[in-house]
Amino acid sequence: MTSRLRIALLASVWLAVVPAAAYAQASITGVVTDNTGGVLPGVTVEAESPALIEGVRVAVTDGTGQYRIEALRPGLYSVTFTLPGFTTLEQEEIELRGTATATLHAELRVGVLEETITVTGESPSVDVQSTARQIVLDREVFETLPASRTVNVMANAIVGVQRSRQDVGGNMGEGVARGSMTVRGNDDARSVQGGVGLHGSSGMSGATSTVSNIAAYEEVTVDLGGSSAEHPEGGVIINLIPRDGGNVYSGEIFANFANNSMQGDNFTQELQDRGLPAPDSVKHLSEFNPSFGGPIVRDELWFHWSMRHMTAFNNVPVFFNKNVGDPTKFTYEPDIARGQAANENTLWDYGNLRMTWQATPKNKLAVTYDHSDVCQCPRSLTATRSPESNASSHQKVDRAVVVSQWTAPVTNRLLLEATGYRQWKNTPRPKTNPYLPAGTVGMIAAREQSNDLRYRGTASSHDTLDRVLMGSLTLSYVTGAHAFKTGFSYRSGYIERYDFALDAPLEYRFRNGVPNRISLFAEDVTIRTDMDADHGFFAQDRWTIGRLTANLGLRIDMLRISYPETTLGPTRFAPNRNITFPAEDGLRWQDFEPRTGVAFDVFGDGKTALKASLSKYVRGTYVGSGALTVVTREIAPAARRVTRTTRSWRDSNGDFIPDCDLLNPARNGECRAMRNPNFGGTQLGLNVDPDVLLGWGKRPYNWQFSVGVQRELLPRVSAEVSYWRSSWGNILATDERSVSAADFDEFSITAPVDPRLPGGGGYVVSGLFDIKPEKFGVPEDVVLTFGDNFGSQTDVWNGVDITVNARPTPGVYLQGGTSTQRQATDNCDVVTKAGPPPGRRGRLSDFNPSPLFCHVEGTFLTTVKLLGSYTIPGIDVQVSGVLQSIPGPEIIAEYTARNSEIRPSLGRNLAGGQRNLTVNIVEPRSMYGDRLNQIDLRIGKILNLGRTRATVSLDVYNLVNTDAVLAM
Repeated sequence: MTSRLRIALLASVWLAVVPAAAYAQASITGVVTDNTGGVLPGVTVEAESPALIEGVRVAVTDGTGQYRIEALRPGLYSVTFTLPGFTTLEQEEIELRGTATATLHAELRVGVLEETITVTGESPSVDVQSTARQIVLDREVFETLPASRTVNVMANAIVGVQRSRQDVGGNMGEGVARGSMTVRGNDDARSVQGGVGLHGSSGMSGATSTVSNIAAYEEVTVDLGGSSAEHPEGGVIINLIPRDGGNVYSGEIFANFANNSMQGDNFTQELQDRGLPAPDSVKHLSEFNPSFGGPIVRDELWFHWSMRHMTAFNNVPVFFNKNVGDPTKFTYEPDIARGQAANENTLWDYGNLRMTWQATPKNKLAVTYDHSDVCQCPRSLTATRSPESNASSHQKVDRAVVVSQWTAPVTNRLLLEATGYRQWKNTPRPKTNPYLPAGTVGMIAAREQSNDLRYRGTASSHDTLDRVLMGSLTLSYVTGAHAFKTGFSYRSGYIERYDFALDAPLEYRFRNGVPNRISLFAEDVTIRTDMDADHGFFAQDRWTIGRLTANLGLRIDMLRISYPETTLGPTRFAPNRNITFPAEDGLRWQDFEPRTGVAFDVFGDGKTALKASLSKYVRGTYVGSGALTVVTREIAPAARRVTRTTRSWRDSNGDFIPDCDLLNPARNGECRAMRNPNFGGTQLGLNVDPDVLLGWGKRPYNWQFSVGVQRELLPRVSAEVSYWRSSWGNILATDERSVSAADFDEFSITAPVDPRLPGGGGYVVSGLFDIKPEKFGVPEDVVLTFGDNFGSQTDVWNGVDITVNARPTPGVYLQGGTSTQRQATDNCDVVTKAGPPPGRRGRLSDFNPSPLFCHVEGTFLTTVKLLGSYTIPGIDVQVSGVLQSIPGPEIIAEYTARNSEIRPSLGRNLAGGQRNLTVNIVEPRSMYGDRLNQIDLRIGKILNLGRTRATVSLDVYNLVNTDAVLAM
């Protein structure tokens, strides 16, 4: 599969007045001394900002002269230090961003009554107390950078973050088609607000499920590692900091537009020679995003409202099928005259409304309501999917969210916070194929093996209904030297998934137009997975002793899954199946996760920090999809039955009709035996080792270690060099107990001669196995267990990041650097003794005791990312850009070896009448395509019209017009 980038021009207009306030968790800390260097206890420290609805927050220095003010929102602050008998000191223009700790020391001298000294403070650029690595994307970034106004895409511009799909000018749109997101090899990504994750039970591992309305946020902080004990996972954490409204009425309108005529062409001859039928291209992009907020009652009740409408329609490298809906045609014929098919993604965020109320001097309440839907109609069309085969991805997501937050600074040292989150999400799909002519039923899906093209129909589809309720309560006790925090998080919900046949419940596989295999489906069931408890308790302390700050934490997570009564009824290929499964408990996990880190202020001036951390994180829980699906949804009693299988087919008379009894699992007529004879029955297709499901320390996890140094090079300019290591544990495996290594025969093949292969190809690939004919089609006995039961199994990621973050003067912003990484894996003990990895169960051919490519060191890959903006003084012209230089896609060489090629070495025909076998002939993570060098540019003119400011800009995406291949 290939996809490409094209150059696109995007015109945008931004109208804005005074910005509003927001909510975050930054802090200010420091030491207050007299002019002799002696510490001063009892100093009153006040942090005042229009970002605070209560106006001011207060702390008092302790016996060591230290103070700390927590839970501050982003914005400009003035900090006042007062002690009777001493001069009052006021430091202005201290800017806070994200959740970092700003170190602000003060020196007071003996002074006359009411004498005040006011100085302009320099906002710290180095956090010398926290070990978390965090990048802040604030309003300046939102308004100036040429990037999609989608949180995940903006996060992808940060060093260390990777996405499986590359976005150009917002062409990916919103919704689950955005692709997974990883950092340091960890694909657990989540969006949070007020400490709770904004994802449902079906939220995907690796892609946050939040639909973003960027006008609703004051800033977005992206945590990349070294996170505190408040979160269970160790991947990308995107903290959405909402806008509260403020004491001044303000509003914005953002709009942009692009279409097919606003792009260049880079469909090179090389791409045509490689078989790409047509390039990706923009069909239509647009966005309209107004917002408005202000006071209902000054200093007491604020509001902020926004809505968003967005379209992202993109032509893909596939044409409509001329033969669609014709039951007599089993070939795909592109309809060139009709043109390319397109993925069409439409977002309607009907209104994001946030109300903030200072109910009493000690109690603040905030409630956000957001209702949106995304029509991905269709999504996931590629060069290998004709539209009629992609009907299962023709979906509309309806989502409503309520987030409520309560904050109570009981005293200057004690702070209580609570957050509640409720989401309703429904993802229906059409019950008839929208790409087939009206009245067409029973079309059999087809797949061409030579190019992996799927066409003609869709064999299966599913709907999902998702409900989740989340909450958190935290207590913070803050002194000068300590910031102790403890709390718990609550999460429960369910996902209900209905699997059904959209067209005929079977698929034919062809090889150059000749059928060779049938896939059978017996899916017609609703499976509900209840997340009874996904709770966490944590305690952590940040303890500062001189120049050393220790960050110590412990988290306990508990996860409980169960399944209500479910009925598995008859289908076309399981006509006699009718069984009811009683309610059943699933997994019961408990885990301890230590979180440790130290930060050392090397020279004591707050400009150089040495940081190190070592922490354990559990895998994210997503019962609808993601890495843990195999131990959440897929072990439901009904889901563990075999509902899919294949059988070889030789169409002797060429009528494209299997002349055999498809219900008979044994060889008969034109059909060979079913690969899994348990298909359509009540037998378990998957057994589960009880040790996997019950107890402490059973949940998959990873350890993360980091060490680095951060230095302020100039005022508001800092750089960091850091080393990271991640290693995974409790890796799952499946064991096929019905066969052993002795039930396979070894063979070798010769790779084809091809200049794209190592050494030009022609080498021998050995250590391949095929099951003995007498063992083909035996009833399977698959058990899910830990890979460590068979020996050593490792998965380790190593990397080095070099980053720079600069805001030297207003109107100038620069952030970027390099990330070099490598992943090494070894599962030799598992693959030679057990079965396929989880997620590929139910196919006995996947159990293969071959050690080929079981130990892979990987290749060091370097990514370069740079983003920045500059406002030319005097003429108010903004110039901004994003540079990304990304390693090319991994090249996977899967060779379909014919039976005639295998027979001389194997000494017999392939078992089960198989006509061919797909073999990987290149070591994983050893070959990559050309690098993607993408440059996006924006030029904008600022127009000041009284209290209103307008920016008219022109975006140019893929400035160098690269034709790099995105996937192979």
